[in-house]
Amino acid sequence: MKKPRISFIAAGRMANAMAAELKQAKQAELVGVYDPLQDRSAEFLQRHALQKVYQSAEELIADKSLDGIVICNYGDQHCRSMLDCMAAGHKSIFCEKPAVRKLEEIDVLRQAAAKSGANIMIGHHRRHAPLNQRIKELLDEKRLGRLRFAKIHFCNAGYARQWGDYFASYARSGGTTLDMASHYADLLNWFFGRPKTVSARAVMFERSLSADEPPCDYVSATISYDKGFFCGLESSYQRYGQTYDRIEIYGDKHTLVSDFNTLQLYNAEEKTELRIIDNQLTRLRQAQAFCNMILDGKPRQVTLDEGLEAARLALAMLESSESEGKLLRF
Repeated sequence: MKKPRISFIAAGRMANAMAAELKQAKQAELVGVYDPLQDRSAEFLQRHALQKVYQSAEELIADKSLDGIVICNYGDQHCRSMLDCMAAGHKSIFCEKPAVRKLEEIDVLRQAAAKSGANIMIGHHRRHAPLNQRIKELLDEKRLGRLRFAKIHFCNAGYARQWGDYFASYARSGGTTLDMASHYADLLNWFFGRPKTVSARAVMFERSLSADEPPCDYVSATISYDKGFFCGLESSYQRYGQTYDRIEIYGDKHTLVSDFNTLQLYNAEEKTELRIIDNQLTRLRQAQAFCNMILDGKPRQVTLDEGLEAARLALAMLESSESEGKLLRF
């Protein structure tokens, strides 16, 4: 079977991660790359043994020999890049998260995808993690009983953002809320369905910090669902301290605790640790799903609609934070 031909828009960290996983999957032919930084394109070409460097994104998108395109440029460029790919007739597109930076882009993308018939995957790779898939199974089986509340705590203590960085620009990246909390927004939508309300407060880079202070990025949100179920979510990029990546879900029969490496169930009598296999292969599974989507033309998680709903929730957190915690309803 002929391997699908794939090229990359941008050659940064996430593009390198996706290229490495596609090479490991051995299901695709990696063709070329365009990045506005020529040195980075050349390095990407050599590292991943590609065939060519495109001179522009327009040249790449115009390449009719391609079966798939991977979009890994900045988040505020994602919508335009997807629209351009669809307008050129491309039917299989992978785009890193977040799907959009602005709320009004959601309907524009939905309408364009419906008109073009394109299949688009959004890079919320955590849905491909066996651990999170097991959590979803436990929730669907109602193993925890009636759900009471949940807590998510993420802190990446290794990211020291500096002024001038893309991730230190609230206007462009949305900070940890849109960059990282959107991953959890996708998981929460998957686990619990559409939220009813959200309110949030945040330290939002230049929105609340002067240029002579080092960047600091933190969001705390409360999200409500049907039947009185709530989730508290914290996400931050801190300059030092301890890294956390933890999900806790409390039911009237069991409590579930996950740190992305282990999965434990608690009740009044005992603690049970559930064995999870190959959780470290999450991004490989995502790359394989993209290749399979190209080959059979069937949508794969995370679909464009799912990615847009994750972005909608994260953008609502931003809007609430900008309004000093205003309660927003969906």
